[in-house]
Amino acid sequence: MSAIGTGYDLSASQFSPDGRVFQVEYAQKAVENSGTAVALRGKDGVVFAVEKLVASKLHESGSNKRIATIDRHVGCAVAGLLADS
Repeated sequence: MSAIGTGYDLSASQFSPDGRVFQVEYAQKAVENSGTAVALRGKDGVVFAVEKLVASKLHESGSNKRIATIDRHVGCAVAGLLADS
C-alpha cells in the first residue's frame, strides 16, 4: 500500500484497507521528531525537564513553552508538537 493516507487519514477512527490508522501514525511521528520531556518525583517535590527545540529562526523566543502550571499542585510537560497537544 501507499505510505500516503489517500483519504484514510481524515479521521482518527478510520482504518485503511491494510489495517492502519494514519492519524495515530502521524501522532507517533510528531512525538519521535520532538524533544524529550522528563519528570522526576522526589520525596519533597517534582522536577520537570524538557529539551529546548529551535525549529526556526522565525520563532519568537519564549513562545515555545513546553512546561506549564495547571494548578498549584499540578504541572504538565509536553512532548510532540504543541499544535497537537
